Amino acid sequence: MSTPTADNHTAFTEVPVIDIGALVSSDPDPAALAAVVDRIGAACRDVGFFYVANHGIDAADSARMFATAKEFFELPLAEKMKIRLGGSTNQFRGFVPLGGEVTAGKTDWHECLDLQPQWGRDAASAARVRAPRDGHPLDDPEQWPPALPEFRTVMTRAWDQLWSVSARIAAGMALSLGLAEGFFAQYEGAELSDLRLIHYPPSARPVTPHAPEGVSIDQTDLGFGAHVDYGFLAVLQQDGVGGLEVRNAEGEWIAAPHIPGTFLVNIGLMMQRWTNDRYQATWHRVQIPGDRDRYSIPFFFEPRFDAVVTPLPQCCDADNPPRYEPCEFGPYVVDLFAKAYDGV
Repeated sequence: MSTPTADNHTAFTEVPVIDIGALVSSDPDPAALAAVVDRIGAACRDVGFFYVANHGIDAADSARMFATAKEFFELPLAEKMKIRLGGSTNQFRGFVPLGGEVTAGKTDWHECLDLQPQWGRDAASAARVRAPRDGHPLDDPEQWPPALPEFRTVMTRAWDQLWSVSARIAAGMALSLGLAEGFFAQYEGAELSDLRLIHYPPSARPVTPHAPEGVSIDQTDLGFGAHVDYGFLAVLQQDGVGGLEVRNAEGEWIAAPHIPGTFLVNIGLMMQRWTNDRYQATWHRVQIPGDRDRYSIPFFFEPRFDAVVTPLPQCCDADNPPRYEPCEFGPYVVDLFAKAYDGV
């Protein structure tokens, strides 16, 4: 995972909430849309995180997605391991058991499932990069749990909805940079986007039924270690247990709890690269929950495999020349995943 450059964020004390009703509307009031765009730009520049309200996804759909995710994590470990990431068919999608991910040398206290419905793959460009194991670097056909026949239907609907919301947020970001509304749409591609289900078991149990033998709470400090996201943007749904924190310019960790009716959005290193550090990815982490299970569901909205990310001319000038070389997203992320999941 790359490291951001010097932090241009402010010493914020809370994450802003932005009503994006005008952004998702088919016929927005121009003044209301302009106000939303200004707020998105300020949040990307000063914080790197923001909540979105009036996003258009019904609470009942979110509740069904969380209930279905819980059903998956309550399955016996042997059932979940049938779709384990890193298996004979699942290279970059599938189940990662407790203790299967490490951040900054520490074992993360969570288990997760990465999903991608296999849409929009460009086979010709994808074939240019091979995974470390046999098979295609993107297609993972056995990622759906056989014990839950309705699982795929629920998660595919969630993918559709989250893709649409993410695309509108990306449009707002484009407008905030003085670009055409559809600028980032030309780089969209579903093949590297990711719907991730995460379960953080209670810390009151030193070893849980979910844990592989030998993995205990004593081996980790955090549910998810401090990191910045590698991609474009993420849209997060979380439950009310809490634990997510984001770091401000003073190095203080600020709580980013669940706010009913909202999703939490953050930008990643590709957006930082595109904007030549005008918008910066923010460090964040998840504390280990107390005596309750914690669930969260981030959707990672990414460029397509062959998208080339280069600092925007609008973000460069004589005093601030381009700070990054062009980066082809697919090879970059496949190499990143191959290293991150080596031995999983």
